[in-house]
Amino acid sequence: MIGVTYSTGTSEQYELVANQPLLMQIEAMETGIIIKVANLSTSITFIIFQIHSQRLTLTLSLTNTYNYESTVKGNNIGLIYRVATPGSAAMVYLNNTHNATVDVLLAAFTYTANDPIPGGCSLEFPQEEAPYLKLQYSHVLTTVDFQLANLGISKDCEDSVTKNSLEYDIYLYFLKQNELGAEEYFSSLIKLLSIDSIQKFGRKIHSLHHSEKTSLAFSSYPRKGAAYAVVVRDTTLKTSAAYVPILSYSCDVIEGSTNSCADIGDVVGTVVTFLIGLLGLFMCFFGHRFFKTEMFFVGFLAMLAVSLPLFELGTQLSNEDVIVTGILLGVLSGMIWILVWVCLGIPVVSLLLTGGVLGYLFASLIFFTPFGSLDSLRNGVSYSMVFMSIILFLTAFLLPLNKLLSIAATSLVGSYSFTVSIDQFTRGSLSYIVLNSIRHGYNHFVEAFVYTPFQTNEIVLSVVWGILSISGAVFQVYRERNRPPFPPPPYRTWRTYVQATRELENSSDEESHDQEREPLIQSRLPAFLYGATVDAVTGERLLDGMAQNH
Repeated sequence: MIGVTYSTGTSEQYELVANQPLLMQIEAMETGIIIKVANLSTSITFIIFQIHSQRLTLTLSLTNTYNYESTVKGNNIGLIYRVATPGSAAMVYLNNTHNATVDVLLAAFTYTANDPIPGGCSLEFPQEEAPYLKLQYSHVLTTVDFQLANLGISKDCEDSVTKNSLEYDIYLYFLKQNELGAEEYFSSLIKLLSIDSIQKFGRKIHSLHHSEKTSLAFSSYPRKGAAYAVVVRDTTLKTSAAYVPILSYSCDVIEGSTNSCADIGDVVGTVVTFLIGLLGLFMCFFGHRFFKTEMFFVGFLAMLAVSLPLFELGTQLSNEDVIVTGILLGVLSGMIWILVWVCLGIPVVSLLLTGGVLGYLFASLIFFTPFGSLDSLRNGVSYSMVFMSIILFLTAFLLPLNKLLSIAATSLVGSYSFTVSIDQFTRGSLSYIVLNSIRHGYNHFVEAFVYTPFQTNEIVLSVVWGILSISGAVFQVYRERNRPPFPPPPYRTWRTYVQATRELENSSDEESHDQEREPLIQSRLPAFLYGATVDAVTGERLLDGMAQNH
């Protein structure tokens, strides 16, 4: 890692050592501060000055008059200083207009004439040469913009040599989870200042050419710090240069501000997640035995996954209102799915939704891995086709094995629900296995780079999830080994009871007795539709199943 110099004071001039970061404090309302770099090599042609502040914005300028074209304001900012006379000192000006002391990280990195100039072909930023990144975020998406570079010999930006020679590598670095302090903030940025440290600590996620958009979207994770860096490479001269990195928590670290990190999460969502987690733990070990509860569980989850993005995108409801509405619809959906089982009594029909929920979780898990970050899947059609294919394949594969499907779904989905309820309190990232899939219903999210922090907390909870899933499945298989595959359907139970009553009343007529025992559904339907619960002709197995279950 690059060495760091620490400094405090109220002097109006600070001298930096080239390529050496400096941590310092700037006093309240201190303006006109000179940041200077001397003793430069005669081969140096330009310098990138950069300033980083976690909480308050600062102003950096090439002139003491702070002209609009030569000034930039923000938390992670930088400017290019052109060395007019070889070996001469370089300086920029810094302002703190806040009535508070600010901790800052300063750095000045030097480059030669052969190195590309980051942001040297700026068209959208105020400066002609803008080496910094711009960032905008919401609770779903974070967008990072940068300007195209120029060759060190300052070619025309429209020149084909310039365009074809330069390539851009995008890097991502996640901070330690739930670390919102200044120490972690600055130590993380220091890792992304130089090209060598960027390549060592950052995760390269994409390389783009001049013809591609320089506006990149990433999945947001509130309270989880993410730093972004860009390295431009001259493929002809084999040289490179680094843009000024930028860091975001997808929320505001200043307490009491709008969208404060301290306000992430709400009581309604916390309570609902906790209750779903308890129900999930019950489903993990007893889901198949309590089949109606399983039907309610999968109906509830399926509607919740569909309704949340629809109501958030299509209405002006608050976050709490969206959650409450989704819950109410989920409860209604769960009750309707119970009625499907009660009225039809066909396991393979009722398990269609169970298979869909299990397939959704399995597809989400696959897309949570590096497979989901393939460039070919950052397209709405490709993503949807692959995602739906996984769901349909898994459902079709397990549907004939309907008892196995029921046990697998309740153990896996139930244990995941319980694990997510723990994940919520530890502020981890396992919930984003499913949330990122739900987010694909949002505008432009499919085009985003979806990389999720996976650190110690996620590793521990993943082990817990795996142990619960296996334990729940084994327990259910053992518990149900001598039982009928499925409980008797309530409607068919009632119908059989009515038939038996009629048989007793008409016992003198043997022929009529035999005819009335015939079920409405004849043997032309495959036996696996009933999960071997009943005989498709006589209904006798149903009565046996009732006896064994009650």
